[in-house]
Parts: sequence; C-alpha cells; structure tokens
Amino acid sequence: MAFVFGIETVDRSSHNRLFPNADRGNVVYDPTFTLSNEASQRFFIRVCEELEATACDAAACQPDGNLVLRGADVKCVVRDLLDYYKSSVDAAATVIPPTDFIQTALDFFTDASPPNTTVATLQLRVQQYQSVIGFDGKSPPSIEWAAISFRSSVALPMTNSESRELYELYEDLVAKLLADAPAGMESMFQTDTQASGTGWTWMDVEDALVQNLLTGFAICFPVAFVVLVFATGNVVIATFATTSIVFIVAGVLGAAKLYYDWDLGIAESIAGVIVIGFSVDYTVHLGHMYKEGEGSREAKTRHALTYMGTTVIGGGLTTLSAGLVLFLCTLTFFTKMALLLVWTILLSIVYALFFFMPLCILFGPEDRFGEVPSIPALFTALRRDSPKVAPSSQ
Repeated sequence: MAFVFGIETVDRSSHNRLFPNADRGNVVYDPTFTLSNEASQRFFIRVCEELEATACDAAACQPDGNLVLRGADVKCVVRDLLDYYKSSVDAAATVIPPTDFIQTALDFFTDASPPNTTVATLQLRVQQYQSVIGFDGKSPPSIEWAAISFRSSVALPMTNSESRELYELYEDLVAKLLADAPAGMESMFQTDTQASGTGWTWMDVEDALVQNLLTGFAICFPVAFVVLVFATGNVVIATFATTSIVFIVAGVLGAAKLYYDWDLGIAESIAGVIVIGFSVDYTVHLGHMYKEGEGSREAKTRHALTYMGTTVIGGGLTTLSAGLVLFLCTLTFFTKMALLLVWTILLSIVYALFFFMPLCILFGPEDRFGEVPSIPALFTALRRDSPKVAPSSQ
C-alpha cells in the first residue's frame, strides 16, 4: 500500500482505449505541494505514525489487527531523512530546516561517509527509495511527489466485499488525516501497489462484473419470456416457465453463498447469466408438450411427462456428467464452474419436474386460454397458405 502526496491526477484526455498500452496519460502534479517546510514534515511523519498505530478490524486483515503487517516497516522517507540529519548535523533537531531539506535529501542518497556505508549500500538505498520520492531533474532540483509505502496485513486473495470494506477503511483514514492537513499536503491519497489482478483495480473489475450481471438479468429474463411465449404459444405457460427460471437462478447463486460462502466474483457473474440459458431448456420442452396435449390439465400434464419427461431427465444427466468432468481440473475457475453447472442442472430438473409441472396441473391453461401464435404454428400456416404449383407436363 502507499499514501501518495503531490499528485493531483493523470490527464488521460489523449488516451485511446482501443490501444491501452499507448499514451496512457500524463501525471498532473500538485503545484502547491511542498515537503520542505516544517508543517509538511510534521504532517508526513504523523501519517506514518498513524499508519503504524491504526488497528484494522476488516475481515481481510490478518489476526494481528493492524493495517501494517506485523514485523514489516513503514517506509517513511521524511522520518528517515530526519534521522540522517540528526546523525550527521544536529542530534537535537525535531525537523529539518526548510533551507537544508533538499540538500539533506541529496546527501542521503550520495553521502558515503557515515559508518558502514558503502557504494553498494547507497545503490541499494536509491533502489529502495526511488519508489517513494521523486525529484524533477532540474538544477537545483525540487521534490515533485513523495509517498509512504508499507506492506499491509491483508491476506490475499480477497473477496469483493472484503476489498470494499478495506478500501472504505483506508478512505476513512485519509479523510480523517486530511481534515487538518497543512497547505501543500491536501493532495494526499491512498492506493494499492498490487499487480493489476488484485487490489483496488480488481475490486473495480468485480464491481463492473456484478453490474453487468444485473444488467444481464434485466435483459435476459424479458428476452427469455418473449422466446418462451413464441416457443410454447401460450402466455400462461411462458409465465410459469420464466418464474421457474427466476427461482433456479436464485437457487444457484444462493447455494454458492450458503454452502460455499462465495461472494459475487468473476465466475459467479459469468455463471449467473449462463444459468438462464441452461434453465430455459427443460421447461420449454415440457411447456411445449403440455400445449400439444389435449383434454384437461391432468391429461395435458400426463402427456408432457410421458413424452418429454424421460428426455428431460436424460438430457440433464448428460449435461450433469459434463459438469462433473470439470471437477478434475486444478484451476479454481473451472472447479467453480463445475459446482455452478452441477447446481444449475440439478435445480433445473427439480424445478421443471416438481415446480413447473405442478403449476401446470393446478393452474395450467385449458382449451385456447392464453394462446398466441407460436413459431411452429406460424411456419405451419405459411406452408398451408403458400400456393401450390402444379407439376408441368412434358
């Protein structure tokens, strides 16, 4: 993790998302940022001390209960510069005089005179600190930005809810510290220094996936209803089938949370939309056969189960066996998909046979109630009404 000072934003006005690796933008530095005055130094060191002392009660933190991992150091460059100044210039100093700050920073990275300091030690120091302080490269130089870095006590990987909880904890700490930040230090913000597949970046990706899942539901359920209406030729049957699909999707995602304590992540978000497609299959076949039956509700239900029940069960078993093969995989994504697929097939069969069919036998349409022209009926009508061409005699 890092708390950064001196950077306002990144100007991405010229960035083209179609070419993400080209022209990623330009850093916009805070023109008011200063690290050399006494108030800024004291505030910087205070932030370091706050980080070291702040407890972390978030679920993602390890049992030691602090933001900083037990045994890890907070890389506090101003405090280290002050320690260097006290050891080489004034042992009683509480801050570095503003007029000496830049020169002290330059000496810290170039002075090989202190005991036990070698060229290799200086090179290592430069490598360690180049990620927490930045000079503008001018002569005389000035400091454009600075950061406080540390290793957090977070145990990876985190679920989306755990990431969000931890993110809010850091944001609250930033807001608390900025409440009395001196002039030139108001640009402080927190960020993670993890790879793009973890941390806040991945949290935003998962948020987008969840939003896309909800958008997919808003699109897929109405589309599934329309398809079922034209496939079965009856609004009532399509309503029963769509209700079954809603319960199947809710059951699969609910089982993922109840039995495995999964939050909505990438696998769950993808599976949430795929489940709808699997769920339609069995109800649409049974619904179509119910409509083709004749007589009372009981007779039509018996017709659907007689002519399509074994087919539905057989299709479910073959798809289920395909899902079971995924359990042989070692990647977590595929084993997750295996569980979600198995739950989908099991619930689809259960709801098709023991929810959809009971609805039909109790409240299913009789005679022509709720009927609309179905796709097979439209093709039949088109064939019947098409003009017949008499064969030509030779």
